[in-house]
Amino acid sequence: MSDVPPADGSETAPQAPRAELRVVVVSPDRVAYDGPAQAVIAPGAQGMITILLHHAPMLTMLEPGELSLRHGDLTHYFAVGGGHLEVVDDLVTVLVDSVERPEEIDVAEAEAACEQARTMLARYRSRPAEAALTLRRAQSRLRVSKRGQAGPSA
Repeated sequence: MSDVPPADGSETAPQAPRAELRVVVVSPDRVAYDGPAQAVIAPGAQGMITILLHHAPMLTMLEPGELSLRHGDLTHYFAVGGGHLEVVDDLVTVLVDSVERPEEIDVAEAEAACEQARTMLARYRSRPAEAALTLRRAQSRLRVSKRGQAGPSA
């Protein structure tokens, strides 16, 4: 970096390095979260992904599952329906098909969806991937519903 001031004569103050990630979780109908986090744990296509401060830039697909954002002593949980995650300069953008906070999940509905998916898995053997995806989505909704909105980090 040069000690020469900008050509337009303005002074630019040096920017302090970020102390935490900025995370934005967006679905087609809303912004579910826009704030800080020390860690993001997401259901990647090849397994769980953990994003920490100064992570290398990346773009990846997400599977339906549980998204957690750790901030201090709290962890925010979300059930997501698949999508994409991008990391650029400590900004984590999570674009998902659907997103629900624990308090938004109807437990009885999620349990019924699990049973329906299990039945579908047993009955429709010609479409096992679709049935398995439906079951994973319903199971993740149930797990998230039991965690609470922002509980102590485990």
